[in-house]
Amino acid sequence: MAGDPATDATVEGASEYKGSATRSRLAGIARFFLKLGLVGFGGPLVHIAMMEDELVGEWTDESTFMEGLAICNMLPGPASTQLGIFMGWVRGGNLGALVAGATFMAPTFVVVVALTYVYFAFGQLPSVQAFFYGVNPVVIGLIGGAAYSMGRSSLREGRPDLTVTLGGDEWTIDLRLFGLLTGALVATVLVNPNPVVEFAVAGAVAVFLFRPEWVRANWRRVSLGTLVALAVGTLYAFRARAATVLGDTLPLPAALTGLFAAVWGNLWIKLFLFMLYTGSFIFGGGLVLIPFIEKYVVGVFGWLTATQFVDGIAIGQLTPGPVVMTTAFVGYKLMLDAYGSVGWAVLGAFVAMLGAFAPSFLFITGAFPYVARVRDDETVRAALYGINAAVVGAIVGATVTLAVDAFAVVGGSPFGVTGVDPFRVALAVTTFALFTRDVDAMYLILGGGLVGASVFFVV
Repeated sequence: MAGDPATDATVEGASEYKGSATRSRLAGIARFFLKLGLVGFGGPLVHIAMMEDELVGEWTDESTFMEGLAICNMLPGPASTQLGIFMGWVRGGNLGALVAGATFMAPTFVVVVALTYVYFAFGQLPSVQAFFYGVNPVVIGLIGGAAYSMGRSSLREGRPDLTVTLGGDEWTIDLRLFGLLTGALVATVLVNPNPVVEFAVAGAVAVFLFRPEWVRANWRRVSLGTLVALAVGTLYAFRARAATVLGDTLPLPAALTGLFAAVWGNLWIKLFLFMLYTGSFIFGGGLVLIPFIEKYVVGVFGWLTATQFVDGIAIGQLTPGPVVMTTAFVGYKLMLDAYGSVGWAVLGAFVAMLGAFAPSFLFITGAFPYVARVRDDETVRAALYGINAAVVGAIVGATVTLAVDAFAVVGGSPFGVTGVDPFRVALAVTTFALFTRDVDAMYLILGGGLVGASVFFVV
């Protein structure tokens, strides 16, 4: 509530986390995050552990660190990257946040661009094809393993309706969240809607399921919001027809129409805006980019094939940084096709990365105090329960589509079969089993590539 001393104090306290930039502090921020970007293999948990081990007590206290981690887990975007930006903000203000993010991501960007260059320059060589013959199904297994862990975490956020044991792991399941997860999965496989629409619907439904007393107490606002949402949803669903009708009844000036067409037709602007949009809604971590990329980059825009996208995820997983850096792979390929120049392709990779990570910086430096104020609100938390469940469903649904392409054999299989390649299926299942038992993704990708190459050349 505006003017509430308690909430105002929360915002003021959150704002006090912001540090001041000095030359020595900025240099220290750059040194630490450059090191983290170079040696932080093992994913977000390793990044978070290294920050806690080396920065708590030096840059801030444990309570501030845990507050930052909790809020970063609520915000869209890769949590460990945002926590790094937060720690830079705590130490050196906005400039410190920028230095932390830039130095953390720089090594991963260089590695991804180098591997992407090799992939597209030498991808037709039999040795490279053989390596990615094994890597492609490994990535499917890795995504499945990550979704398994995310699902186990998200389904226990509500009430304990059901307890089951899967593969030696105990699952506590809220059946309402299970329904939302399943609904998002089915919708993604059958309809493949805009992921943001899926997440918004799941969040709204979760509020009705988890906070019925709040809905009853605020029924006027809820009714108005529902009507507005239905109107917006209808316009979105029939947007092509609506645009035609509006264009006939309220014709825009030709100059304005031409300007819109020119802006969206510019590949650089389209790439940046799409990545900015994607980075603003990847709740739950970097893998949430999968349904966005699979729907738009592969399906609508046709910038990548499904196989290339999965291989791009593998390249992102081979680095010590966040998997969201796969966006650089997308930008590289788009501008390589457009200009045929490695220089322009590298610039495209940079623009894609900048768009994808810009929201993380803005969330921390601009929205942190306000998120700190609402993060304990039960209605907000209920909406996040639903969103997190839908995120897992959307990831699994998009992965089903990618797996169909990864396992299918049109020709050229070392087994000389058509239909489903049994080796690739077995490799994906094995990867899933090992990854859920904490085997590092990098080792699985390299091992899968080597085994795949052996099979490709020997069988």
